[in-house]
Order: sequence, then structure tokens, then C-alpha cells
Amino acid sequence: MGAEWRMPTKTQIRELNSKCTWTWTSQNGAEGYKVTGPNGNSIFLPAAGFRYVFTLSTAGSYGNYWSASLNESYPYCAWGLNFDSSSCVVDGYYRYYGYTVRAVAR
Repeated sequence: MGAEWRMPTKTQIRELNSKCTWTWTSQNGAEGYKVTGPNGNSIFLPAAGFRYVFTLSTAGSYGNYWSASLNESYPYCAWGLNFDSSSCVVDGYYRYYGYTVRAVAR
């Protein structure tokens, strides 16, 4: 990613989940959410699915994004953001899942 980039923390993905407006949409042929912050800036998070072993699952229906934070109670899990067209959840997930990484600037 380079020195100017890093993974978002659990606190940051919770803030994204709770303080932003989420609108399910399509962009360049990909389904996902346009996430708009209180300042009016927005990002698009595609429903890219996740990889488990050699299989890509739920692409186009679900988005699964990692944070940089380990789950304190279960160190074999990390915090992630999971969504579909009707809900968005921040929770702990097994670290061996191939979730999407969406870096943020330092």
C-alpha cells in the first residue's frame, strides 16, 4: 500500500457505519453502497464478496471489508464491515476469510 496508506481501525469503520448515509446503487456495472459523510464527501464500496479457499462468494450481493483491528476477545478474528442491500454490520470475523481491503490515507 505504501507509507502514505493504512487500514482503517474498528472505531473508524463503526463511525462510517453509524454517521454516514448509505445508498445502495450501481457504479460502472458494480453493485454496492455510496457512503456519504456528514461533510458531503462520498466513497463507493462495491459488493465485492469474499474469497474462501479458492472460491469467490457473494460478489454483487455482499460487501466484506477488513479493519486493522483484531477482535480482543477472539484473536483468531479481526473486525470487519459486512453489508448487503438492506443492512450493514461491524463484527468480528475469521481472519482467514479473503475480505476486501480498502486503505485510507494517513
